[in-house]
Formats: sequence, C-alpha cells, structure tokens
Amino acid sequence: MPYNMGTMNREINKNEINEKLNKMNSIEEFYADTGILVTGATGFVGKALLEKLMRVCSRVTAIFILIRPKKNQTMEERFKKLIEDPIYDSVRTKNPSIFGKIYPIKSDVSLPDLGLSTKDRAMLRENVNIVFHIAATVRFNEPLDVAVNMNTKGTARIIKLCKELKHVISIIHVSTAYSNINLSEIDEKVYTTSLEPSAVINMCEKQDKNLIKELEERILKVHPNTYTFTKNLAEQIVASNSNGLPVAIVRPSIIGASLEEPCPGWVDNIYGLTSVFLQISKGTAKAIVGKKDAKLDVVPVDFVVDIIICAAWHITLQHDNKVKVYNCTSNAYPFRWGQLKDMIVQCSIETPLNDVLWYPCCKIVANKFVYNVLNILLHILPAFIIDIFLKLLGSKPI
Repeated sequence: MPYNMGTMNREINKNEINEKLNKMNSIEEFYADTGILVTGATGFVGKALLEKLMRVCSRVTAIFILIRPKKNQTMEERFKKLIEDPIYDSVRTKNPSIFGKIYPIKSDVSLPDLGLSTKDRAMLRENVNIVFHIAATVRFNEPLDVAVNMNTKGTARIIKLCKELKHVISIIHVSTAYSNINLSEIDEKVYTTSLEPSAVINMCEKQDKNLIKELEERILKVHPNTYTFTKNLAEQIVASNSNGLPVAIVRPSIIGASLEEPCPGWVDNIYGLTSVFLQISKGTAKAIVGKKDAKLDVVPVDFVVDIIICAAWHITLQHDNKVKVYNCTSNAYPFRWGQLKDMIVQCSIETPLNDVLWYPCCKIVANKFVYNVLNILLHILPAFIIDIFLKLLGSKPI
C-alpha cells in the first residue's frame, strides 16, 4: 500500500469544510487541510501543478496522484522518477516534509472504474475534497477509439468517481481552447456537437474498424485531429453529468515554457512548439510553412497552473450548480509567427546552444510549393549528404 493513513494530519469532514469556506480569506487558506486528487501528474502541466501546490499550498492534508503503470515501469518506479525530478529541488530544500503528503495511487484512466482497487476507491471517497483532472492523450494522430477511451470515457469515469466523493468542494477539468476550433469566436460556455458523446462512445466500443474509420473521416472534416474532437466530447460529458457538483472547465491554448515558476523557461518536453523553437535555435530548421502575420496563441505553463488553482477556489465561492468555463489564452497580447521567429533567432545568436549544427536563420513561407522546394534544398539534401559522410566515417546516421 503506497500510503499510510496514519500520516495524515486529520480527516476532513463536511462541517470542517463548511466552516473553512466561511472563514476563507485567501487561496492558501482555501487549500489548507484539504485532500487533493490529481490525474495526469506525470505530464507537463501536472508536474507544474504539483510543484506549485507543494510550494504554495503546503498546508494541504494530502495530495493523491493517480499513476498508470507502464510496460517497463511499475507505478512505484514512475512515482520515484516523478518526485526526483529537478523541478522539485527547491521544494525539497525548503520544505522536505511536504513529500510525506504525496500519495501515489495505482490507476489507469483508460480502464473501467479507473483501474482502482476497491480499497483505494473507498479511501478516496472519504478523503478527497478537490479534484484536478488533467490526464489525457495529447497525440494528435491517435486513433479515434483510443482517444475516445482516454479523453472522453476517461473523463466520464472521473466524474463518476467525483459523484461518490463524500466531501468534494471543487472539481476542475482541464480541456483545451481548441476543443471548439470550428468556431470563429469561443465564449466561456460548453458547446454541443452534431454527434452525441454517447453515440460516439457506443460506435467505438463496437470495435467495427470500418465504422470507426468512416466516423473519423467525418470528424476530420471539421476538427484537425481526434484530440480536439474528443476533448470537446469530454466537455459535454462534464456539463451533462455533473448536476449538483461544483465543476469548472479550464481551456488553455498552446501551453509553452514557464515565464517565472518554478524557474524561467522551464519545460519538460521537446514536442510541438518547443521542438520548433529548438530546431530554429540549432540551425536545422531553415524554412517553416506558415504566414508571418498569423497569430500564435501561447500561454506559459505557470499561467495555466495559476488559473487551474484559482478556478478551484473561485467556483467554490459561486455557490451555484452551473459549470463554469475559463478560457486561458494570450488573445489580448498575441504573438505573430514572424515576430516570434525573429526573437528566437536573435536569442539563439546572442546565447547559442552547445550543439548548434548551422548558424540560426529561418524563413516563414506561405506558399506550400515554395516551401517544398526549400525543404528539399535546405533540409533533406543537407541531411542526406551528412548521413553519407557519417556512414563513410563509420558513425551512426542522424
């Protein structure tokens, strides 16, 4: 058993929660003496959220994190790797005892009943007050049935658990600003689609490959990928199944490196936008297809975490049963692709990386034909020549 109930400060009961809400003067006070459940704690946003809670809301009673075992890693091994991450070094130095309040729970959002044991589920039912649901598959090319099971059905499983919690006061579902990408303007409300979540789930559960393929082709005419579509369905699940629950949805746009916390520029992956920045800095990206004046909506991860934490506090003050939605974007202060590219190139020249391949410079090209020509001349051909030389030298090709 990965947790010891005897180490908790005290069990939270309903009267104590009500008394605390009446006396609440700050967010730190709101989180004091609460039990928190976090899904997706091993991901980018989850790590940042956990670090902030440990650092700023250290008076919590417990933080339960659901961790999925992997093929080559047990739940305990993944938890050990998580808490040993350098992101927690400052917390480890200033308040090492807070790690005694972190309890890993073996679980899998993609499994029935979240893959929780009867004992773990009963324990969560008694001791969780605040829920942060972040877990999701963010692979844009994920097969529809896989994305539906994780993002849509996974959310339904979390909501089912939340309904069982005896002392819940706040539930936050983290979605994406692109869940309604087919709309020109997106208000802070939940939008429905022509396809009911239950209908999509039923079709995917039948495991009819031809039917799923036809459905996916239909969806991709409106949504760019299965990720945004299944996150839209998840929002509908939250809205339609959370009657009486204190629920909010947080919709961040593209999540980038931190601005200030836990340290400036922190990021734990090289996917998506981070990969583009890195390739420009290394000099390996000489041309990118796009428009220079196109808006790039990027929000620092610490901004997203702050909104998630504040939203849990804010909806508790509202005292109504409506699902609140918080859009988290940089629309008020937009970046342009050309502007951002120039900044990256300038910073890369002033503060170069250790393993730069070429001098940093990059063109943003709107015409796809022109880009394809440049891609061959500036990317494919040089890479081919370098690989030949590496093979001749007996080294492994790039």
